[in-house]
Amino acid sequence: MRTGSELDRHLIEFAQLLRSLGLRVSASEILDAMQGLLLVGLEDKERVEAVLQATLVKDPNHIPWFQEAFRAYFAPPEHKQAWEAEAAKRSSEHRAKLEQSRQELQFQGRELDIPEEQRLIYAQLPPEEQERMRKFLERSSEGMKLGVPLDQSFQPIVERAIRGSLDYWRRRLEEEGALLPPGSADGVTSEVEKAMREREIQLLARDLKQIPAEEWPQVIKLIRRLSQRLASQVSRRYRAARRRGGVDMRRTLRQNLRYGGTLIERRYKSRHTSRPKFVLLCDMSASMLKYTEFVLQFIYGLSSVASGIEIFAFADHVVRLTDKIHKGQAFSEMVAEAMPRTGSQWGGGTNMAVSLSELIEQFPEVLNKRTVLLILSDAQTLEGEKAAALMGKARRLVREILWLNTVPAKRWQEVPAIKMFEPHCRMYECYTLGHLTNILNEQL
Repeated sequence: MRTGSELDRHLIEFAQLLRSLGLRVSASEILDAMQGLLLVGLEDKERVEAVLQATLVKDPNHIPWFQEAFRAYFAPPEHKQAWEAEAAKRSSEHRAKLEQSRQELQFQGRELDIPEEQRLIYAQLPPEEQERMRKFLERSSEGMKLGVPLDQSFQPIVERAIRGSLDYWRRRLEEEGALLPPGSADGVTSEVEKAMREREIQLLARDLKQIPAEEWPQVIKLIRRLSQRLASQVSRRYRAARRRGGVDMRRTLRQNLRYGGTLIERRYKSRHTSRPKFVLLCDMSASMLKYTEFVLQFIYGLSSVASGIEIFAFADHVVRLTDKIHKGQAFSEMVAEAMPRTGSQWGGGTNMAVSLSELIEQFPEVLNKRTVLLILSDAQTLEGEKAAALMGKARRLVREILWLNTVPAKRWQEVPAIKMFEPHCRMYECYTLGHLTNILNEQL
């Protein structure tokens, strides 16, 4: 049995592990944990975990991190030894990649002044991109400026070009979720980080309806991060679009009159690219409520960049929710407030025909050739033929209709209305966060 000093040591080490993972643990909370363990004893592992979680974790979002930390810290010694060996191997590979980057990123035989985090990005680039950078450095090292060979005074210019390229690749890899962190050199910490990455991957591939309530905080946190990443990507995409196009010779010549006609500054012309306006129509039937809640959380995170998002919900009538979502109102409160306006109770059946008719007749201002209509529904509706005819009418009003179907594609033949709707829209299976992220990334 552990002595008091051993218990103190393990408890302090475990608290330090939690702190390294981002949890805030105070000295008084460690004392509370110690008091709790003295009361319940150390024989029952589940009780020990419950006491430590109750005293050391304050944020529900941190519970998964605590659970993985507890599992890893109190794992058998042979497991810890294997993790330490794996972390040491990865640390050695990390140092080797940094050394390789120092050998390859040079100008006239001198190492470039590149931060370590950017060198790691270089190490993760596709081989053809690494080769492109090396060729650029070779040409720069041997280049000429007005007939005079370049000397080392040009190295800062070359460094800025390489840093800019690596910064671009950092953003791109982050958007694609392909940027790998170097990982901790500590075996236990490394194991916890690995387990949390695997949890996130599992959440992306999991049917949203099957996620238990205790995991919702983790899902919401993941949704916020995904939507922020996508929002940043969308914002950059439209900023870049303004620089595209051919040279505007008239504006270029006028701009360069100050230089005696020498073409130093260029001006561009490009076709105006307008952002689409999105209208989201959410099914609020009993089978769809959980999907709708998570999708609304995601769409709300995009509202800062995807301008003009309009949000409607329907069961057997349609109701506008745009103002409710943009105020950050809780989903349950929003549903309770909006239900009387629909004339019926949500969470029952679905009549898309009535809802589409009301959307077209009562809200014509949101349906135009800039509009992309997103429909979130399992397509199980009354009056399918009438609904399909109205969807054809809506399709003629808007740029495109995208259907996010929460029924897996392999089961679409079981839903008769799907065949009626498919001629008027592009239908995607969308019952996981991975599906939703890929669809929005393609369309925004």
